Amino acid sequence: MYSILDQIQLKYQTLSKTERKVADYIVKHSKDLLNIHIQELADQIDVSVAAITRFCKKIGAASFVEFKILLRDAVEQNDETHDAINTVNQIYESVIKSTNSLTHIEQYETACYWILNANRVHIFGIGSSGLSAEELKSRLSRMGFPVDTHTDSHAMIIASSILSSEDIVIAISSSGQTKEIIDGIEMAKRKSASIISITSYSETPLAQNSDLMLYTSSIKPHQVKGFLNSQLSILYSVDVLSMLLLHNRNLKNKHAQTLRALNEYKKI
Repeated sequence: MYSILDQIQLKYQTLSKTERKVADYIVKHSKDLLNIHIQELADQIDVSVAAITRFCKKIGAASFVEFKILLRDAVEQNDETHDAINTVNQIYESVIKSTNSLTHIEQYETACYWILNANRVHIFGIGSSGLSAEELKSRLSRMGFPVDTHTDSHAMIIASSILSSEDIVIAISSSGQTKEIIDGIEMAKRKSASIISITSYSETPLAQNSDLMLYTSSIKPHQVKGFLNSQLSILYSVDVLSMLLLHNRNLKNKHAQTLRALNEYKKI
């Protein structure tokens, strides 16, 4: 079940400019708002009470009172610490917990089934998401899958233009709005390929063109603390996929075979 903070993340791209201002403030100051009055919050953010009410309804709360109840349930009551190790540890725990609540095991199992039955797997990613795409390619290739990674717009269009209904595309974009990836998967959809997306937001161009969504936690709430690892939740999802795939005995044997080959190569 999604927490109210998860709902804010998922619905963020659908919010108006004023509503995003409310969302950003709430995410940043969530622990300080558990007993606040709606007018006081409106004054602090410099928006109208009506804007806050619209925001609450858009993210699934019937009223501001209900929103505060849901927020109280979502907020972790951990004390802040100035210890960098403990701070990063808390962020990791928060990101993993949120990612687990956003995507259930059934979605991962479906993704694995599609990968197992695909003629070929194509992975799209730009920038830092391109690095995650390369990591996923390395995992899948070591299990014997025919897989390619495409990290620029031309490569995505070329690959998409020759896909078939037996192929799948795994598109990685935290924002769900990366133009190069959207253009690529729109072409892939026209070729009847199946689209699996790893992203942080619903109701985006990426979500609208995908057949299966693996939602991941956004690190945006943690960036104010100086946290820079934008791929943490994506790599966590890659780990879950990899572990599930390795439950397949044939894939596990191929993975062991490739590891032995690499170890032998290192001895040469």
